[in-house]
Amino acid sequence: MINPRLPPADLTERDQWVLWRSEARAGAPPTKVPYRIDGKRASSTNPRDWSEFSAVLRMLERYPKRYSGTGYVFHQSDPFVGIDLDDCLEDTTGDPKPWCRGLLERFSDTYMEISPSGLGLKIWCRGKLPANKGDTSAFDGAIALYDHAKYFTVTGQAFRGAPLQIEDHAADVLLQYDRLAGRNGTRYDIPIKGKVPYGTQHLTLVSVCGTLRRHNVCDEAIEACLQAINRYQCERPGPAENISRIVTSSRKWGNHEP
Repeated sequence: MINPRLPPADLTERDQWVLWRSEARAGAPPTKVPYRIDGKRASSTNPRDWSEFSAVLRMLERYPKRYSGTGYVFHQSDPFVGIDLDDCLEDTTGDPKPWCRGLLERFSDTYMEISPSGLGLKIWCRGKLPANKGDTSAFDGAIALYDHAKYFTVTGQAFRGAPLQIEDHAADVLLQYDRLAGRNGTRYDIPIKGKVPYGTQHLTLVSVCGTLRRHNVCDEAIEACLQAINRYQCERPGPAENISRIVTSSRKWGNHEP
């Protein structure tokens, strides 16, 4: 499955690539197993097993019957979150199923591609998951979020002309995580709908920060969320360094906002 269209440069410029092939398991569906370019199995947590994109692509072209495709491994050092939508496309028309249409519209400006099955989608965006939990899922596994220790198969088949760019959706990622985690009794409200008036934006950002802090969200995810709200939803966005100061100061608040 050689990539007919290269994925975004944001991904190919990073040395976080593996090969993969589908392998049968006794009494279970086939699984997609990652491999190093030397033919040994790869780990999704060991960077020494990963390679640059061009090296992985060369091996795929050289041994098209040995491997099924390429894969990108998420790591704490990169700014990306992956959203995996399983069985979200109609098998006859390729149209999105009703349950995922709202989500696809929200992330329509960032790169997404069709999965190897032809029935799923994978979305890349910038953001962080709370407390670096790594992944969460809902709808019986139909939606999963990842930001490290996992890899995505990469087909290069952009979904219906999806842009070859990875956009900042830090606030949307936290909102989606909130909805999924809520199934297990853990919820927090993130007031990110609509424009934030100039006179209230500092208080709003402080309030969101305090809410996330109380729920043990990591500093990176808090700042990513606040920066996104500031940039896209505040009537008069403030300097980015102001957001960093809010996050730094919040470490001293304890369970109470200032």
